[in-house]
Amino acid sequence: MKTSCTWYVKIVHTRCLVVPPPSSTPLIEPLIDPISTHDQVIALKKMPDTRGKDKPVPIPLPHPLYSVEDTEVCLFVKDHKGEGHKESKNKVKAEKIPGIAKVIGISKLKTKYESHEKKRQLCSSYDLFMADDRILPSLPKLIGKTFFKKKKHPIPVKLAGKDWAGQIRKACGCTYLHLKGSSLTVRVAKATQEEAHCVENIMEAIEGVAKKVPAIQALYLKSLDSVALPIFEA
Repeated sequence: MKTSCTWYVKIVHTRCLVVPPPSSTPLIEPLIDPISTHDQVIALKKMPDTRGKDKPVPIPLPHPLYSVEDTEVCLFVKDHKGEGHKESKNKVKAEKIPGIAKVIGISKLKTKYESHEKKRQLCSSYDLFMADDRILPSLPKLIGKTFFKKKKHPIPVKLAGKDWAGQIRKACGCTYLHLKGSSLTVRVAKATQEEAHCVENIMEAIEGVAKKVPAIQALYLKSLDSVALPIFEA
């Protein structure tokens, strides 16, 4: 399986697919955009049991997709009439928590970002979105479909304790599997990462998915613009 993953990554990183072409066709044909991501597609034999599982499954990666120092994060927090929102902003500022560019409370999310246009603007304004895990079930209706279409699902972080910086750094070190349907997708690497790092991330994600999801029928790898290439079939 590792050989298949390495072969796939090399194709993506060189942006070419070598095929026996007619003499008038170039040997090298661009395949994908080099700044795209690598996604792992998991086909299941049956639908997973998601009862009581409204949060995505974290899968740690040896080479994270995001660095808190180089990422602009928007943090959704629990509040009561806006009070918790102010406290959270002060905490982020006082503790100089890296990566957090914006803090938005639930009450402000309901009022200031009510229109579809405001939601789209918010979605495009930040690299990553995180949320207090206690409010995660409430967010889908508040943020709209754009976030999910753009694969910018808010990442849950535990903010009930004191170590917010540690929780945010830990969250950045994982990718997230959303258990919905019989075909699942999890982001495992960026094409801008080193080939060896991409392969290590892919292999780690395969192992992590196998522990969390039973009855896997097949595994595929794909980028934004490539076809899904099979790496495992039961």
